[in-house]
Amino acid sequence: MITFKAVVEKKSFSVAAEFLGYSQSNVTKHIKKIEEAVGFALFLRGWKATLTKEGSLFYKEVDDLLNHWRSVCSVSREIETEQIGEVRIGIIEPLSKQLLPRIIGWMKTYRPKMNVTFELGNTARLSALVQNDELDCAFCGKYNDLSQELEFEKIGKDEIIIAALNGHELLQKKAVSLSDVLNYPVVYGDKTCLSYQVFMRTLQQQDLLNKLKTHYICSNQLLIPDILSDNQLGILPKIIMDEKKNNIKTLTTINTDTELSYGLIKKKRNYNYLAETIGSITKLAIQEFGD
Repeated sequence: MITFKAVVEKKSFSVAAEFLGYSQSNVTKHIKKIEEAVGFALFLRGWKATLTKEGSLFYKEVDDLLNHWRSVCSVSREIETEQIGEVRIGIIEPLSKQLLPRIIGWMKTYRPKMNVTFELGNTARLSALVQNDELDCAFCGKYNDLSQELEFEKIGKDEIIIAALNGHELLQKKAVSLSDVLNYPVVYGDKTCLSYQVFMRTLQQQDLLNKLKTHYICSNQLLIPDILSDNQLGILPKIIMDEKKNNIKTLTTINTDTELSYGLIKKKRNYNYLAETIGSITKLAIQEFGD
C-alpha cells in the first residue's frame, strides 16, 4: 500500500522506487500483488503511472487502509507483549489484604490496558475454578487434593495463631497449651478454611477433639480480630493479625505444629498467553510473603 501510494504521488514507478529505496522491479511486484488481491488493474499500462478508474477509486481508500493496518500492527505488538486482554486471579482471604494492592499497583504500571478480575474464595473452590479454566491462576494454601492437571508453586509460609483481647487471663501466662485454649470459647473459620483444617488436625493429633466445647464459626476470617469479645479466643492465620490493633494480642503457644504454606496454583500447560504476566505477579507475591 505504501508503494502504491508513492507511485501515485510521485507519478512515476522509477521515482517512487528511488524515493522508497527499492528497485523498480520490486515496485512493480508490489503493484502486481495488490492487483492480484483486488482483482483489477490499478494503472494503465505504459510508461506513465496513470491510474485506471478502479485505481482512482482505490487510491481514495489507501490512507484509511494504511491507518487501519498501522492500528493492527500496534494491537499485534500489544498482544505480543501481553499488554491487552484479561487476567483472572483467585485469592484466598488471608492473602487478599496485602496482595490485592500490590497486584493492582503493578498492573497499573506495567499492564495499564489489561483488565484484571479478582475472585475471593477458599482453596478448594479456587482450585476447581483454575482447573475449569474460569481462573488463570489462584493464590491459595497448600492443597493435598490438588488435581494432576494443576501445579503448586510455594510463595511463602505462615502459621495459625491464637488471638485474645487485651486483658484476657491467658495473656498472663508465658506460654499456653491447646488444652488451656479449649477451656475458653473459640472463634474460627468454617470447614473450607485452611486454618480450620490445620487446627482440627492438630487437635486430633493431640487427642483433644473431645475437649472442644463452645465455638463460633465465622466464614470470613478477616473479621475474626474485630468480632472477638469477652473471654473468646480467635483461631486465625498470623497474616490476618493486625499488629496495630492495641486491643488484640497473640498468645504464645507450646507443643503446636500449625504451619501453613501459601502458593500459586495454575494449570500445567506448555502454552499460556499470560505466562509473563502471571510470572511477574508471582514474584510480587514471593517478595510479600516469602521466607
